[in-house]
Amino acid sequence: MNIKTLIRSSLIALGLTLAPLGVAAQNLFSAAILVNDQAITNYELNQRTMFLEALRFPGVPDELAPKQLIEERLKKAAADQLGIRVSAEELQFELESFAQRFNVAFDEFAAELERVGISVDTPRAFIANQLLWRDVIRARFGAQANVDEAQVERSANAEKSGSSIEVLLTEIIMAMQPGQEQEVRERARELSKIRSFDAFSDAAREFSDAPTREFGGRVTWQKLDTLPGVLQPLIFGLAPGEVTDPLSIPNALALFQLRGIRETAYRRPLPDSVDYLRYALPSSELENINAIRANINHCDDLYGWAKGNPNHVLKRETVKRAEIDGPTRNILTNLDENEYVIATQGPTTRLIIMCSRSQILDLEEQDLAQIRDGLLNQRLGSYADSYLENLRDDARIVYK
Repeated sequence: MNIKTLIRSSLIALGLTLAPLGVAAQNLFSAAILVNDQAITNYELNQRTMFLEALRFPGVPDELAPKQLIEERLKKAAADQLGIRVSAEELQFELESFAQRFNVAFDEFAAELERVGISVDTPRAFIANQLLWRDVIRARFGAQANVDEAQVERSANAEKSGSSIEVLLTEIIMAMQPGQEQEVRERARELSKIRSFDAFSDAAREFSDAPTREFGGRVTWQKLDTLPGVLQPLIFGLAPGEVTDPLSIPNALALFQLRGIRETAYRRPLPDSVDYLRYALPSSELENINAIRANINHCDDLYGWAKGNPNHVLKRETVKRAEIDGPTRNILTNLDENEYVIATQGPTTRLIIMCSRSQILDLEEQDLAQIRDGLLNQRLGSYADSYLENLRDDARIVYK
């Protein structure tokens, strides 16, 4: 459906929907809602309702319009505090991109809206606020939302193998008693900085209102995909010891510390490449062979032995699995990272040690970038939802 047909057909219904607003039209520019003393006028409500109806946004327009405008006032205030602005060029680019959804240039899009009484300022404000909020979230939470390669690999492998990820958490749930909200928020911010398992458990015993306080807030292993949707990407992105930012839940604030993470029912796919090391030395050097058995914990440990023993031979390779000779491949298949076997054949003793396997299989770099971006957006989205909820809780909202 083109933009003209869409808007005109929508406005047939809109004319009926907005009929009751005729009384408010007598004073369109008076305040309908105050958000921290910032006014939302009847005119803005009228315009946003018409805009949502004309473009057939999901939901009930006259319920969605005040909700959006209240949130936009809160988001704009947050942007002002950080000194964030949207450039005219960036805004125009996004407006053109928005209009392209209807296969028209923005000028034509705006002209069709204005023809039915919707000011061009309405879509401009709608898009500008989205850009401001995006930059606010990036500025406040970008560093915390970083996704490292281990998280990308874990996600890629889970998708390919059907593995289930389980997490071990410690929780602190603090009730928001009337009159104590600010105190609880400040305490939660301090607790979120804890990195010690014992210290966080001690804090749970002292401050948590959940039944798990008796156990230091410790929760047994849980499947990640059974946790609340807003919590999953936050937990997935934590390293052991790290704590989520305070999360708003009904009448309380919650914090979660990651104690452990594991994969279950994991069907290991055949690796694409293998990093392994061969080490050969004379079988007569029993003292060296016994010392190697006792002291080698990592591939890199063998470099020191080779340096001090010029008659030893060290060779390390990273190759496609299919390129490894059959006997060596069979040995490596049964080894975990940094495990090794030592075998003596006549005058030579050989050690083979598995250094690492490629953890990302049959994935193009573009696929990995999509996984990385997806995880990052999940984390930022969860931070954004929680932050907006906190702003809403702290706001003074008055309906006139």
